[in-house]
Amino acid sequence: MGGAWSLVAAAMVALGVLSLQHAAYSQPAVNAQPDPPTTELLVNSFWPPSHLMRSQVFDRWASEVTRVTEGRVVCRFPSSTLAPPGRQWHMVTSGIADVGIVFNGFERNRLHLPTVSELPFGTPSAEAASVALWRTYERHFRPAGEYEGVELLGMMTHSGGDLYSLEKEIESVADLAGMKIRTTDGGSSIAMEELGGTAVPSSGVGAYQLVSRGIVDGLIMPAGDMLTFNMLQYTDSAIAIPGKIYNGSFSLFINSSKWRGLAPRDREAIRSVSGEAFARLARAWDESDRRAIRGMADRGIRRTRAGDSFMEKIRARLAFLDRAWIGEADRRGVDGHTALTFFRREARRVSRESPTLLLGVTR
Repeated sequence: MGGAWSLVAAAMVALGVLSLQHAAYSQPAVNAQPDPPTTELLVNSFWPPSHLMRSQVFDRWASEVTRVTEGRVVCRFPSSTLAPPGRQWHMVTSGIADVGIVFNGFERNRLHLPTVSELPFGTPSAEAASVALWRTYERHFRPAGEYEGVELLGMMTHSGGDLYSLEKEIESVADLAGMKIRTTDGGSSIAMEELGGTAVPSSGVGAYQLVSRGIVDGLIMPAGDMLTFNMLQYTDSAIAIPGKIYNGSFSLFINSSKWRGLAPRDREAIRSVSGEAFARLARAWDESDRRAIRGMADRGIRRTRAGDSFMEKIRARLAFLDRAWIGEADRRGVDGHTALTFFRREARRVSRESPTLLLGVTR
């Protein structure tokens, strides 16, 4: 009996030793460093989740930010926009959101230089123009300090606008006389008035109301948006402008204080997926255009390329836009002619590197 109790006692002692060892191994090391806290960036998008700028540009960029920072920085989107499109700069600088993207036309007095990409005839594709715009900023625009107060992360253009008619086909500049044409604010409105039409500026979403109610006779718009906003059903014909009659450009930026609060390694990581990498995401616009062009063919919409005579006349009439941009760039301390030449050369270079980016155009 005594021997049995001795065995039990020995076993209990052994179990106690094992428990103590397990407890010792389970305790965190005294000098172990806690995981760094996750930083959340509140990223505002005035586009709805279904729009390609949100689903194929913003969301992809946000995922890349999380990946390259190994989860130390994550992006969160509010359920709806925190400010209208024209108030994105104020929204970010006042701290309502950390990151935003603005259509540069809404900040035209502040952001003149990026509108080089909005001049006519300089857009082979969205990706080519976006990459060229970032390279031009890096080479020529950065010292001008137009983004003082925020940290610029990226720039992008869409694919540029062609001409669409709801009823009669546009075959010459003379056909535009008296036509009410939906445009954006800024360059496309000025161009249309100069070509003899009546500009009716609106947002992309607002364009549907103008078209569906018959308020306008035609519009200038990227092909992809014609499909996105369900306007092909009202369209009779399209005339594609080589290099596009206008473009729209956007700037991605972060609140300066929020940016400075990030760890240096995370700032470096975010830069690696911004800049030109962000510009490359503009290929989503080009892919959208290709789908829309196929949709036009399926609907029997006649899509033709502007002929030499048409192009000669609109180039002559719109040449003043280049001169005006160059003059203001010079005033801001940038050699405007050199910068414009560089932008267009880079856009052509990028499009040659990726021939599939060229959205040619006769259907």
